[in-house]
Amino acid sequence: MEASFFYQDNDPKHTALNVCLWCVYNSPQNSKTPPKSPDLNPIEHICREMEVRVRKHDIKTKSELKTVMIAEWLNIDAEITKKVMKYIAKRLKAVVDAKGYPTKY
Repeated sequence: MEASFFYQDNDPKHTALNVCLWCVYNSPQNSKTPPKSPDLNPIEHICREMEVRVRKHDIKTKSELKTVMIAEWLNIDAEITKKVMKYIAKRLKAVVDAKGYPTKY
């Protein structure tokens, strides 16, 4: 069986005893980062883009919200995701240099 690598962001719900025990037995290679770190989580930037786009609409119902969210998700250009991913290495270095403390990102 190949060893797995677990990315741990230290969010309180991820540090519960049962989660920690699972990690010990199932994923001995564990990378710890600051909780909920937008510096290292590209989806945070995509979610922000979605929020900006969705707020431009005058939404009255849950159904409208769902329709708008699906439409806006499908309209996110690949260039946006490429741009976010392009800077991940830079963000990783900044977090390492800051020893886990906040960075400019």
